[in-house]
Amino acid sequence: MNFNPVYRSQLHYHFEMPRIGALLSLSREHHTSLVVARNARRAANTGDPAVLSAAIKDIERHWATLLVRHFEVEERLLETVGSAFDAEVAARIRAEHEELRRLASNTCELIPIDRLRRFGELLGSHVRYEERTAFPQLQSHSCIINADV
Repeated sequence: MNFNPVYRSQLHYHFEMPRIGALLSLSREHHTSLVVARNARRAANTGDPAVLSAAIKDIERHWATLLVRHFEVEERLLETVGSAFDAEVAARIRAEHEELRRLASNTCELIPIDRLRRFGELLGSHVRYEERTAFPQLQSHSCIINADV
């Protein structure tokens, strides 16, 4: 299997398995989510009401245009592999999806700066966790490669 080296520093690197099948488009969408997460954290750090308001609109738009379907696909894939998948990993993914749903909702009761900070932190760590832990496990199941999602 072809592995691409991913350099983390001059001294450390690890090999990342190329995504295939249903995970390929999800992995590509993760890049967009990382950008949104970074922008949310940066906006929270400004404290500027106009910047906060624009960033809230951005996360709500990202939710509506990408994350709703993205989460549905990931959760269907978890159902597809069922008990053959690590239950703790699946539980964490579902719990984080639920919290991100609440944070992206226009009914979220957190003040904008806290909402943006938490959304940015959680979305960033969530994407990295899926890429490093969940996706390699999912990709090892042949049913995922040919999944129709």
